[in-house]
Amino acid sequence: MMNERKPRLFVDMDGTLAVFNQIDKLETLYEQGYFANLTPQVNVVDAVRMVQARNEIEVFVLSAVLTDSKYAQVEKNEWLNIYLPEIDERHRIFVPCGEDKTMYVPDKILEEDVLLDDYTVNLNAWEPPAKGLKLLNGINGTKGTWQKSRISIEHSADELADMIGDYVLEGKAVEDKLPQQHRDEQKMSYNRLSEIADAAIDLLLQEEPELNFAALDEAVDLSIDEMSRWHMHDMFDLQAEHRPLM
Repeated sequence: MMNERKPRLFVDMDGTLAVFNQIDKLETLYEQGYFANLTPQVNVVDAVRMVQARNEIEVFVLSAVLTDSKYAQVEKNEWLNIYLPEIDERHRIFVPCGEDKTMYVPDKILEEDVLLDDYTVNLNAWEPPAKGLKLLNGINGTKGTWQKSRISIEHSADELADMIGDYVLEGKAVEDKLPQQHRDEQKMSYNRLSEIADAAIDLLLQEEPELNFAALDEAVDLSIDEMSRWHMHDMFDLQAEHRPLM
């Protein structure tokens, strides 16, 4: 009698197993050492190792790679050899950047397959037909585009392993909130937005109601990051290298 197939968990790398590094130019992703030197999200890595060790769930790594980079896939494999060697090469799946992860699942995607990922686009492509679980990693989740199961990086490795296992095996819903630090930062950004809006209104109420962004910059001392966030690049004569990737 053939053994029943175990439930399957597919785990993203960038932003999930590894800390996402902000970059200011695309070329950085092609530099030797970029992927090899990514910092592990230690509690997530340990949790995945625990789930794997329980032998109730078949665990895969499912990660996008830059196919025109000579380093990306090689370094991702080296990274896994160091931090998660329990996942053998047969269970490491690398998907060309921009392509649908569901198309690279062995055999075909099944209803009970679970994807642990930090990126809503991947999760929306996954569920339906299968099940997505979003990792709230401290920099994502601000727009509320994913309102289904989500899990916070604030949990210990043991807690994460139990919650992930329960979701895969029993479908037990997880509805964590944003990590506390991220909620505090988000509140600060709202306060800052109010400050910028007040300054803009003051400019509009002047005798010559012309919204002068240079004057707004002088009034509130906008940072490059804030100009990026509020999409003001075209209002300023910024150097191209300061413009963030979209």
